[in-house]
Amino acid sequence: MIRIRLFVCLFLVSGFFCSAVAQTLSHKADTAVSYKEYFTAIELYQKALKKGEAAGNENRMYYKVAGCYAAINNYKEARAWVEKAMENGYSDPAGFLLYGDILITYGEYDAAKSAYETYIKKTGDKSAKRKIACCEFAVLGKKSEIAYDIKNEWDVNSDFSDFGLTMVKKKLIFSSSRVEEKGNKFDNFTGQGFSDVYETTLNPKNSKWTKPVKLKGGINTKYNEGAFVYDKKNNIGYYMKCNGEKKAKENCNIYSTSWNEKKNLWTESKQFDFSDEIFSIGQPALSSDGNTMYFVSNMNGGLGGKDIWVIKKKGGAWGEPKNLGAPVNTADNEMFPYVLNDTLYFSSDGNIGFGGLDLFSSQIKANSYGKPQNLLAPINSSADDFGIIYKGSSIFEGYFCSNRQGGKGEDDIYSFKKAPLILSAAGTITDSKSGKSLNRATIYFKGSDGSIDSTKTDSRGRFNFVGLNPGLNYVVRAFKDGFFSDSRELSTVSLKTSLEFSKKTGTDLDFKLQKITYAEITISNIYYDSNQAELKNESKKELNKMVRIINATPGIKIQVNSHTDEIGSDDYNMKLSEKRAQNVVNYFIENGVDKERMSFMGYGESVPIKKNAQTENEHLNNRRTTFKVIKK
Repeated sequence: MIRIRLFVCLFLVSGFFCSAVAQTLSHKADTAVSYKEYFTAIELYQKALKKGEAAGNENRMYYKVAGCYAAINNYKEARAWVEKAMENGYSDPAGFLLYGDILITYGEYDAAKSAYETYIKKTGDKSAKRKIACCEFAVLGKKSEIAYDIKNEWDVNSDFSDFGLTMVKKKLIFSSSRVEEKGNKFDNFTGQGFSDVYETTLNPKNSKWTKPVKLKGGINTKYNEGAFVYDKKNNIGYYMKCNGEKKAKENCNIYSTSWNEKKNLWTESKQFDFSDEIFSIGQPALSSDGNTMYFVSNMNGGLGGKDIWVIKKKGGAWGEPKNLGAPVNTADNEMFPYVLNDTLYFSSDGNIGFGGLDLFSSQIKANSYGKPQNLLAPINSSADDFGIIYKGSSIFEGYFCSNRQGGKGEDDIYSFKKAPLILSAAGTITDSKSGKSLNRATIYFKGSDGSIDSTKTDSRGRFNFVGLNPGLNYVVRAFKDGFFSDSRELSTVSLKTSLEFSKKTGTDLDFKLQKITYAEITISNIYYDSNQAELKNESKKELNKMVRIINATPGIKIQVNSHTDEIGSDDYNMKLSEKRAQNVVNYFIENGVDKERMSFMGYGESVPIKKNAQTENEHLNNRRTTFKVIKK
């Protein structure tokens, strides 16, 4: 999908164009592209534009410049150039494909999807449907984000590419294309220095990294080294080296070395038992016993692009490599393998993800590999995410690499740690009539596992309880002596990120408690059809609230009363009010209130609020359902 600049340049296949025009600037630029010298090509294309070589065909030249910038991961410039081409009428379908790839790196999935759909419509190339699937997955995948704290290791990273991680004892070993001295040579492909292997150590007292220094001994040369792994049982380091020792070669191979821990010195390296002069192999990863190695190669027999292969040691000798095949490998690129326990971790731009390279896991069972599982955000992003390693045997803390936006350099090292899941509840408790804050009111939190916690309000009636447990349903009960209690419900089931349950996050925990008196209290919004005793549906909201309050205040017994207006006979109104009061009590019982805690009484028209009512509003006030506490 999106090519990354990780000194795996020798793995990459050129996808640009070569002009047949002899020795023009644009022809030289095309030739530079064919050799993957994108920085040189950009400069030549821009000179050709200034000299007018592309007269009448500038848009195609803009597109070529955009493609070169994309190849070196400068998506800001790539976007500017491809948009310039398209705004001026460039209509080659390939432009929409490139534009979609660039938009994905910005996380603009809807716009990227539209660009891919245009490309498919113009070409009929259904292979882009996988990219559309990535856009759709990314939108949904963001909602499944896992709670990790992600930190850019700023003190370790440089303005260049830093990648290829492993741990050797307490040292973090990584590769970097940083240029530390003036006059150092630059790689024409990356525009950076040639990669070397570095080490740094984290000071546990201040959590600061020591200044990265190159590994001492026979590892680093004037060519590209990186993607290091260490076999602690056999004291062997394996790493990838590209371009060869004596002359630039178009391939990479694995080399081995051993470590003198006392002198912190690595021996002169030797080429791995299995190597190839034509194809590239690299990015080694080891099982814990050192007898199984995974590596990446574009050799024959793969599924396409770069594949992950496995090779096993038996009797001290390495056997023949075997392609992992599907479902791990795809027709695109699978790289940067890493093994922990019985799980293979790797990066892929062929499996459905957020864009670019995403990190995946696959369960190892005997000689088979399970369906890759995306590690999701925030470890994965719309950019390239790769090279994960874990601290010890824990899968909740470790490091990975990414060229996501906001980094220090090109490819940066990030640490991750599973964030603590903090679940809290906040609200206020006030007197429903006066609105005054209720100090020292108690809030109980009863979990579905039977656990009970509590807290109290402050002088302003506020509470903030930290300590809800994940995976539970809670009943939250507000209590103050002399007041009716009230309760609400909340659930921490399925929560993966920290959350404060409060009104501002959609869970109203602001309680307005009513004083307990022996006076009659009207239950608002209780409706009946004229001359009918059956409760209307719109009455049930208020009655449900009463059910909650009665159940939350177990020490009281109540009497439900019903009153009618003065229209009709005394006898008729008495019977109607009794039926209405009984129906309210029945509703309470059906919804969980103990029948022993309730009685009812119909008063007909005998206790009007407005005697001899004349207006409809006066009749309405007389028609009411009330309750009063008869025991507490």
